[in-house]
Amino acid sequence: MKKTYDERQTLFSRVRLEKGTVPYDTFYKTHPEYREKDDAVRGFSMRMLYDAIKAEPDIKAKVLPLFENIETFIDHYHDLEAKTPVNTVRTKLPNMFKENLSHLLKSFGAPEMGIVTLKESHFYKAFGRHTKAHGPEETYGTPIRNDFKTAIVFIVPMDMTYIRRAPDIEEMIETLSAYQKVAEIGARTSLYLRKLGYDARFESVAYATVPLVPLAYDAGLGDIGMTNHLVNKTYGNAIRLGAVLTDLTLPADHPVDFGLELFCDRCALCLINCPMQSIKHKKRMVNGRRFYHFDEHSCFKLWKNTGTDCGVCLQSCPFSYQIDPETVDWMKNDREKIDAVIKTHIETHGRRPRIKTPLPVVKGASR
Repeated sequence: MKKTYDERQTLFSRVRLEKGTVPYDTFYKTHPEYREKDDAVRGFSMRMLYDAIKAEPDIKAKVLPLFENIETFIDHYHDLEAKTPVNTVRTKLPNMFKENLSHLLKSFGAPEMGIVTLKESHFYKAFGRHTKAHGPEETYGTPIRNDFKTAIVFIVPMDMTYIRRAPDIEEMIETLSAYQKVAEIGARTSLYLRKLGYDARFESVAYATVPLVPLAYDAGLGDIGMTNHLVNKTYGNAIRLGAVLTDLTLPADHPVDFGLELFCDRCALCLINCPMQSIKHKKRMVNGRRFYHFDEHSCFKLWKNTGTDCGVCLQSCPFSYQIDPETVDWMKNDREKIDAVIKTHIETHGRRPRIKTPLPVVKGASR
């Protein structure tokens, strides 16, 4: 049986619901199993994260604009897209346009791109929030338009210099920078396609009509790891995902298998290092894709306590340290070889490769 994705069922939608409102009462009448744990962590905003940061006032004052500006930039990109009409005359594109597009996205800052032929099952059923990026008619519970043919999916790698400071402020700064970069690349691609005469819409942290991990898996950009993040063969899970949906037809890519399932079974450093023990080893299948059980409430509780989105799991994954592709192929589905690679990783970087020394941008923050 196919699972229908619904943004209203995501944690970030649920914790934004306010007690005593119609959406709150309606949702928990249908899904009472979420109410108690959701109420314990209810509330989410960038200001909430900022208030939770463990740092001196002058350090926090420097960081606040970074938290606030990310929303401003992304809203601007969506506004720019909304004001750019689709050209009524379509440009005739060459057969190799997919290759052209891949090189273009690389120049924008996305080193890998994949294509998915969209199905109804790829889309969320309905919107689960309303931000400045949403149109006036795209309110909570509104059915999502799913008439695009193709998804252009891409990755943006994150700087491990920052991620290795997780769960401290540096990790959050890099996460926000990556979200901004994803939106920028998405907007540039969307506007480009619109000028060529093809309708297009980019996805972002502020506006989502499709869950990106299943989409990126179908696009062949990686496999799903124990953290339920996409793990890219080259950049690991220290990445952020982006997508542009369009009515342009392009040749589709397909899922890849580089032996991640057995690697995760043998490694589990993300599970071992998780401060809240949120990551679980037990697997579950969702629409034919392998995912893992995960305690989203304990994970989000740490977010609210630290003022960052943690990132220890990104920091822990050996693939985030760019294992040589030939080594990945060599160790595929071989326990002894996998164990040897993990042993070398731990000897080189440590079981938890955290750097406690603050970067100059936040020097003075407590650890």
